[in-house]
Amino acid sequence: MKNLLLLLISTAYIAFIFYYQSIQWLPVWTLYLLVITNLLSFIFYGMDKLAAIKCWQRTPEKHFYCLALLSGWPASILGQIVFNHKTTKVSFRRWFYFMSLINLTTVVGYLSYWLNY
Repeated sequence: MKNLLLLLISTAYIAFIFYYQSIQWLPVWTLYLLVITNLLSFIFYGMDKLAAIKCWQRTPEKHFYCLALLSGWPASILGQIVFNHKTTKVSFRRWFYFMSLINLTTVVGYLSYWLNY
């Protein structure tokens, strides 16, 4: 149930960004940023899961946090679910949700400022 809620929030966020970009409220680079960070996030989760299984060098957690802060958190949630990776480490999840919340607050604050301007 928790995963379904997270996927719905992620989908709504992506739809929100695409909608505001389509009506010219956001510059086109924001769409590129969204696509690139989400692709990287999903790939990083897959690579880190493989590295964990094979005992290879792992991706530092700060990279996951940076991607979440740069709007990559929707695909990060999908990557966590698909690869069943980083789902039980509480300290990681706290910081991940915190970075995601900062990103969400920043984007919504930016849009609300420009819509009222």
